Amino acid sequence: MEEPVNTFPLTDTDRAILSELAADGRLAYTELAARVGLPVSTCHGRVRALEAAGVIRGYHAEIDPDVTGASVHALILLRVLSHERNRIPALAEELRRVPGVQQVYLIGGDRDFVLHVACASVPALRDLIARHIGSNPALAQSQTQIVFDHFRGLSPV
Repeated sequence: MEEPVNTFPLTDTDRAILSELAADGRLAYTELAARVGLPVSTCHGRVRALEAAGVIRGYHAEIDPDVTGASVHALILLRVLSHERNRIPALAEELRRVPGVQQVYLIGGDRDFVLHVACASVPALRDLIARHIGSNPALAQSQTQIVFDHFRGLSPV
């Protein structure tokens, strides 16, 4: 049986800090402190505590796929062959290394994985599927959904 996940009790101030950092991870502590109504030193301490507790795992750049030439997005639903289910962790690692794969989700239901992929064109998407999905002997079935638009949620937690 898996151990329960340790949770970090978040205050309203912590949530405000997380919301601001989720919107702009490059905020200076002076600006962040002003936005959440804390002294700079207190704000800095709260951010460090959130980092130490693993609530904040890192700071990342948000890359615009249209500018980088990967503007065709798709969700690919995958079903793993029943005799390959013991390989799900290894398959997840294998799938996340496929060029163009943005996210790999292990899901419940009649499918096992959802991949979020970004490609330069529909032919490039077709090529990705043929080379890395259709040719994978552990996969029983795939279904591809083209993403027309994406709306990021506002809640960081």
